[in-house]
Amino acid sequence: MKHLWLIALVPAFTFLLAGCEQEKVKIVSAEMMTKETGNPDFRRIAAYCFDKPLDGSYHHEVIIESKEGFKLEGHGVLRAAASDPDNLCIYRNLNQYVNKKSPPRARDLIERYLAKGNVQSLKITIWGDEGGEKGLLMDTKTFNNL
Repeated sequence: MKHLWLIALVPAFTFLLAGCEQEKVKIVSAEMMTKETGNPDFRRIAAYCFDKPLDGSYHHEVIIESKEGFKLEGHGVLRAAASDPDNLCIYRNLNQYVNKKSPPRARDLIERYLAKGNVQSLKITIWGDEGGEKGLLMDTKTFNNL
């Protein structure tokens, strides 16, 4: 009877540890990149770099604003590249953020206004993944003059 409280603690610690499976990551930097060759839909790229390689899926939301006031908002899932799992940076094509809330002809506006050197601010928020849903908030950063 004296050690009955130990039996009650085991399930409690199990639930606490279940929420800690995914390591917390911090956003270190963001960079806008322009690929000068190929299809225009794949020219504008954002690179997000973290303090350590991603170890699973992470949900993210971004708000990118150009110096002229064009704003692109989007979200998605970030995963480590299978071909380079130890890379600290993840590369995203900006056209992947086009959605039904985007302005008309958003792809053309991305090409015109979101070139390297013309981005006023980029705000990114990262959450852990819990069964395909947003989990624990990992980090939020805003980068200016990219």
